[in-house]
Amino acid sequence: MRKPTVLLLVLAACSSGPRLPHVTPSETEVEVRGAVKGGPYPLGRAELAALPQRSVRGLDPESGRAATWEGTALAALVSDRVERTRGADVVIVRTRDRRAVPVPLTLVRQLQPVLADRADGQPLPERVIAWPTFDQRGLETDPRARLWWARGVVALELANSFTTYGRALAVPDGAADGARLGADRFGARCIGCHRVRKAGGEAGPNLSRLTDRMTADALYARMRAGHPGWSDGPEDPGPAAARQVWSFLRAVAAFEGTGAAEEPGPPEKDPVEEERRRERPPRP
Repeated sequence: MRKPTVLLLVLAACSSGPRLPHVTPSETEVEVRGAVKGGPYPLGRAELAALPQRSVRGLDPESGRAATWEGTALAALVSDRVERTRGADVVIVRTRDRRAVPVPLTLVRQLQPVLADRADGQPLPERVIAWPTFDQRGLETDPRARLWWARGVVALELANSFTTYGRALAVPDGAADGARLGADRFGARCIGCHRVRKAGGEAGPNLSRLTDRMTADALYARMRAGHPGWSDGPEDPGPAAARQVWSFLRAVAAFEGTGAAEEPGPPEKDPVEEERRRERPPRP
C-alpha cells in the first residue's frame, strides 16, 4: 500500500501549481469568489500585476476602439491559479454598474482573454475583459461576445451554469411557439443586465413579469430604440426575434403567476455530476 500512496502524493504535488495569494490589500480591485476552494480572494493592484500578464489584439464593440489590450491573464484568475469546486464551469463577471455577465470557462481557457488595465500602452480608466477578436474572427458572429467585453470589473464569481442559469432560462411545458428560441436569445443578449427569476444582472429592471405590462410590439419598439445588447450590434435581430423573447418572458410570467414558483421543489442536480457519482466505486 505504500507505493500507491507515495505515487498519489507525488501526482498531487505536481498538479498543484502556484495559487492566488491570500492577502488583505489596502484597496481591493477585483475579488475572485464563488465555487472556488479557499476563497474569496480579494486582489489589489500589486497582486494583479504579479500574476501572469498577456496582451491581445481586439476591437472593443462598445467604443469601436481597436487596440492591443494588456493586463492580467483571465485564465490565471479563474482557472490556472485556483482550485474550483466540482461542477464549476462558468465565470460570472460582475461589474461596477451591476452587470453579471456569464462566460464559459472553456472559452476563457481556449481564447485566453485578458483583464486589461492598459490599451496600446496607456492606462485605462477601468478594467475591461478584452478578447482577441483579430485572431479569433468567430467572436464577431457570437451574439454573446458583445457582453463579454465587460468593463468596470469588480468580481469574478465561479459557478455551475446548470444550477445557476438552468432554472432561470427553463421554458415551462405548454409555452407558446418560439419561447425556447426566446430563452436562448435572452441568455445571449439580455441576462447580463436583467434578472429573470433569480439569475442575471441588475443594471436594468427584473423582467420576470414584464409581459404583464408590455406587449410584444412595445417590447420590440423599446429594443430597437438604441437598447444596449440589441440594437447596437452589427444588425437588428428584428421583430420576430423580439417576439420570441416576449414569448419566453410571457411563459415565465404565467408560470410565476400560478404560484408554482413559490413551492420549494427538490434541488436541481447536475446530470454530469450525477453520472460521475454513479461511476465512482463505493467506499469500503
